Formats: sequence, C-alpha cells, structure tokens
Amino acid sequence: MYSAMIRLKSEEGNLTIIAFVLLVVLTLIGIFATKTAQIDLQTAYNEVPYKQNFYIAEGGVNREAAELGRGMYPVPNVNSPQLLATHTSGSLPGPAHTVLGSPYEFSIRYLGFFPAPAGYSALHFSRYDYNVDARAGGTSSSGQVRVASRLYKIGPKAE
Repeated sequence: MYSAMIRLKSEEGNLTIIAFVLLVVLTLIGIFATKTAQIDLQTAYNEVPYKQNFYIAEGGVNREAAELGRGMYPVPNVNSPQLLATHTSGSLPGPAHTVLGSPYEFSIRYLGFFPAPAGYSALHFSRYDYNVDARAGGTSSSGQVRVASRLYKIGPKAE
C-alpha cells in the first residue's frame, strides 16, 4: 500500500501539464485560422475593383462590336488595315462611352477582308476582320484591365 501512495504522489501534475499543452495547441490553431481568414478576406476585397473593371471592359468590347455591326465605324479603304476609332480620356468630344455609368477607353482597328467562309458565295460575300480593344480602370495600373477581341463581320463583297 505504501508503494501505491508513492506512485500517486509522483504522477500528481501530469494532467495539468497535458491540459496546458492541449490548450496551447488549440490556441495556436485558432490564431492561424484567424490569420488565414483575414488574408482570404483581404484578397477578396482587393479583387473587387479588378473584377468590376474587367466586366466594364468586356461590356465595352460588346458595345463597340454592336456599333461596328450597325455600321457606326465605316471603313474608307477596305484594301488597307487602319485605325477606325479610338477613345481615350478626353480624346473625343461628346460624352464618354460607358457601361452601366462607368467610362471605358477603346480602339477599333480594321485588319482587312478575307475570302468568304465555307457555305457563303465567294462572289458575293467577304469576311471583314477587326480588333476591338477596351480598357477600364482609369490610369491606375493596379486596377486597369484590358480586353482585346477579334471580330468578324460577314458582308457584301468589297468592290
């Protein structure tokens, strides 16, 4: 019986030490989880302006493509590539081109005409290629987004 009492006295603080170590480990896990969540939130917060500018620039490309389809940017000479229109901050008179109230810059370049694709009469139709480039985000390079697109317009053969 005396040996059992000695054994109990020598193991008296072990449970406290184990509980303390477990508490420290759980505290460290909580700190790291909080830091990770803060970094994720900051990343998402920083990504918002980029995504907004991307969608504005993409909307600008779509708007200029629609204008191109309506004939708003006529091609003076179909035989030579040329810049048809460009709009940068303050370069054109009149209101800025906007998507949902946000302005964007753009340029439209005519690349040339090419033979008609399969299924179209090569005698009556040609394919006209354009590059449409839209930029949103102003002058700050961190939030500026550029969307470039190649457009094809099938129409009457150029004379």
